[in-house]
Amino acid sequence: MDAEMRPHIDDVMQMYEAPFAHFLGLEIVSISANRVECSMEVAPELMNSMGRGHGGAVYSLMDHTFAIACNIGRRCTGQSSVTTYYRPAKGVIRAVCVPINRSRSLETYDVRAYSEEGKLVASAQCTAFVLGRDRFGRKTLPILRRARAEQQHHLS
Repeated sequence: MDAEMRPHIDDVMQMYEAPFAHFLGLEIVSISANRVECSMEVAPELMNSMGRGHGGAVYSLMDHTFAIACNIGRRCTGQSSVTTYYRPAKGVIRAVCVPINRSRSLETYDVRAYSEEGKLVASAQCTAFVLGRDRFGRKTLPILRRARAEQQHHLS
């Protein structure tokens, strides 16, 4: 976690310590204002009847990575997602979440799950509804303003 993220450790830990995240065995690999990466091992209890990682388990890793990303700096809740699966999951998989767009009321993210070999397992576009102000009563945190400016700079 970079130094700029330290004021948001409580937000991150609240998501990381969720009972479902523990059940999945989710681990945070890296985190910044514009990128969150998490991983999990596809354990036997997360397998489908064909002995492969269950699509719901893969989606759960992706969804929780998205939840961490969109709750850094302000409160959001998932509104919608569209997921595509490309290959079976096994071993340790990781999800990478980056913002596509952030506005006053909606945030949209690209989330991708990768195998240990770096092959794309699944991708999703996830949208969150912004619930309101952050825990300090501010509408937008300085870290998000800087992240948006950086994102716009890279797009131009």
